[in-house]
Amino acid sequence: MREQPRWWLPLALVSALVLPLTGCGDDDDEVTITEPAAPAPPPVEEGPSFPEGAIMVSAEGNVAENILDAFINAQSDDVIVLPEGTFKPDRTLLFDGDADGDGVFAKNVTIMGHGQDKTILDFSDSVGGDGIFVQNAVNITIQDLQVNEAANNGIKLKNSNGIILRRLSTIWAGELTPENGAYGLYPVECKNILIEDTYVRGSADAGIYVGQSEYIVVRRNIAKENVAGIEIENSKYADVYDNEAIGNTGGVLVFDLPIGNGYYGSSVRIFDNTIVGNNTPNFANASANPAGVHIVPPGTGVIILSTDNVEIFNNVIDDHDTMAVTMTSFFVAEPDIQGAFVMNYALPGGVIEDGWRAVPRNIHVHSNTISNSGSNPNGKLITDIIAAYDAIHGVFPSVLYDGLGEAIANSGLFFDDGTEGMPYGGVDFKEPPFAMDGGDNVCVSNNGNVTLGQLYAGDHSAADLDTPDVLLEHQQDKLMNCAQTSLPVHTVTFGDQVFGCGIDDGKENCGSEFLGDEEGIDEGTGGLTGDGNLDLCGASGSEVNWAALQGANCPNLSDYNLFADAMDPTGIANGGGLPYEMNTALFTDYSTKYRYVFVPGGEAAAYTEREAFDFPVGSVLVKTFAMPVDSSMPGAEGEELLETRLLILRETGWSALPYIWTSDKSDAVLTKAGGIIQQSIVHDGEELTFSYGVPNINQCKQCHQLKGEDDIARFAPIGPKARNLNSDYDYGMGPVNQLSQWVSHGILTGLPADMATVDKVPEYGLLGEGDLMAKSDAEIMGLAKGYLDINCAHCHRPEGNASNTGMVLEFWRPYEGNEQAHGTCKAPTAYGGGHLSHDIVPGDPESSILHFRMDSTNPGDMMPEIGRSLSHDAGVALIHEWIKRLPAAACSG
Repeated sequence: MREQPRWWLPLALVSALVLPLTGCGDDDDEVTITEPAAPAPPPVEEGPSFPEGAIMVSAEGNVAENILDAFINAQSDDVIVLPEGTFKPDRTLLFDGDADGDGVFAKNVTIMGHGQDKTILDFSDSVGGDGIFVQNAVNITIQDLQVNEAANNGIKLKNSNGIILRRLSTIWAGELTPENGAYGLYPVECKNILIEDTYVRGSADAGIYVGQSEYIVVRRNIAKENVAGIEIENSKYADVYDNEAIGNTGGVLVFDLPIGNGYYGSSVRIFDNTIVGNNTPNFANASANPAGVHIVPPGTGVIILSTDNVEIFNNVIDDHDTMAVTMTSFFVAEPDIQGAFVMNYALPGGVIEDGWRAVPRNIHVHSNTISNSGSNPNGKLITDIIAAYDAIHGVFPSVLYDGLGEAIANSGLFFDDGTEGMPYGGVDFKEPPFAMDGGDNVCVSNNGNVTLGQLYAGDHSAADLDTPDVLLEHQQDKLMNCAQTSLPVHTVTFGDQVFGCGIDDGKENCGSEFLGDEEGIDEGTGGLTGDGNLDLCGASGSEVNWAALQGANCPNLSDYNLFADAMDPTGIANGGGLPYEMNTALFTDYSTKYRYVFVPGGEAAAYTEREAFDFPVGSVLVKTFAMPVDSSMPGAEGEELLETRLLILRETGWSALPYIWTSDKSDAVLTKAGGIIQQSIVHDGEELTFSYGVPNINQCKQCHQLKGEDDIARFAPIGPKARNLNSDYDYGMGPVNQLSQWVSHGILTGLPADMATVDKVPEYGLLGEGDLMAKSDAEIMGLAKGYLDINCAHCHRPEGNASNTGMVLEFWRPYEGNEQAHGTCKAPTAYGGGHLSHDIVPGDPESSILHFRMDSTNPGDMMPEIGRSLSHDAGVALIHEWIKRLPAAACSG
């Protein structure tokens, strides 16, 4: 028997001294639940339809062989229809998207039946462990069928990109026993996964499990009487919403386990779910992993284990014997910290070096409806904790945070910060202290009148880790009383379709920022493996860290050493970095922008007439956003740094990295998922309060992508074009033309000798440019086209993201002769604007969709659709005046 750590002894002592809790059970109790009949999935009112040319699998002979023949011979875009009826396949039905191993995939294949209750595959007599197993697939859909009694997993998918699991059932009927199969729906090591409208029952592990995957949507499913109803494990970018988790041991689990294969979890949202009565005794088999589902305490609604960046909100969590929500580090599952934990995970070459972390960070549990929790707390894993709370408080909390991982991290006990004398033989858990700005905190807010518990709270030295705090509050005062930035909406990309909350389902209040997979930009942007060689990160001297810029997505902006003062990205640049500004403002909620260009020594960008300059590999474009107190005083004292975005040109192309400044403004932290920052600004005498959105790493391409002649969308800068820089800037010695300064600075070649031949966008600032009424029609035309060029034309051009709209707005394209391309009397391709019918109605701004969308702040209406929360009144006024002066056309009144 292994030795327990000293900090665990007080809980064990309490457990031994106090009387047993009334009604307390254990997940090892031999309790068997029997149902008289198998639960039926929800009826499907209408059966599916089959496209012409679908492959109809015969019900004659050996159905398993018939199905496998269809799978093996499948070609791209095939629809394979399994027959109606109940069948007992004698083997696993395996589909491989690259069956012959030549690297050419059968893509966009659909496997379907006649309905959840009409095509039933009973694997009780199968010699295979899995029911249906899919691997190496690209865009695979499985729908409208039922899989029963598989020995291992109902439907498993591995190493696939693009998965839709829709209107499926996986059932183990009768007794809930460890002999039931492990997983009902089981995608693992996959990407872009949509699971919707399914029914899962009886899994001895998890009914719906998504593991070691990314870009996940799980919605409108029913998970009933499994050990874990729904589990997101070691996965990134997941939305779980509108599901019912009923009668399981644990309702919804978000786990990050030390698997050692490089897949670790982050950024998971659990919201708008009904999580009720998950009190079934744990019937899982024990696992070699100490944090397998066999440890789940019966009567638990939601468990977050080790995963960082998790948001739990707007759920109904009711009727749980033990607790509604718990957030815990791995040290509760493996309490032998100095022994088994170190040996298994923390030694050189172990799973911690692989990237796994034991401590959850940035957790936000808020706005849930929680009731009827803690009447019969039980579970072998937490017996001592239950006893301690009963002895000290006489009640078990509805929401429990272990706090142990945070205490260990803040103690510095197992973190190597580079100083001598690191304890415990130099073992490094790589768990730095929680961020001083609160960004790592576990927060609970606005969940009604619930009890809160925290096993460890505050800072602990190595010495007092022996003694837990065992804190409880009946009314929240100090425990976990904080809030975190909302996570983005996570989306699934399947071919040219995007699935997610509010995107394809009409659901409201999903969130305003979106994180999804887009071809060409993903984890490891720029051709790096993961985040590259992080050993390159770190600042020293006065030279830019060019090696890190090329070889790593560094965690902190300061690691690149771009500025003489790392805390001032608006000041003196290292390495010959040069500030620049745009002639016309790119509006981002009245923020001030500080732009710099860095080009490696001895290299220079090549001038181009219309597009962004042709920069050499190694170049970096830096843009810092700061929020002034008053929009009329940009750069004044009190301006708050918000974010800094980098565009880095690496060997494989441009990479975008967003950094958010910490609350103390000591550094900016890489935040691939973006964020939302609550802001306020005084504008025109009125205080405006709003949510400022920092784009996620994939959203960058939404504005920056251009398709080349090969029809491949590639990343491209927007701002550094000659027409945007052809103006004066004071570099400290008086105003100088920016283009000329770039040439004299040695970072631009090929500029025409005759500057009169270089196009120039008229200057128009955030607050406008004088009295619009006093300007000529030609001046208004120039100002409006310049404004649309910088704010809209990066998408609205033939090569841009909005090329399908038919509206193209580049500055160099004249309005005359291209009126419809500018939107004049053009009906929109997808947006009707309510009662509005044309993009532009000359002479009538109020009847023009362009003006309406620029003025709107409704996420479903506004344009640009990302990059702002407020309306830019000076920009709206300019476009209003421009439309009003346009020559009358056929659609004019």
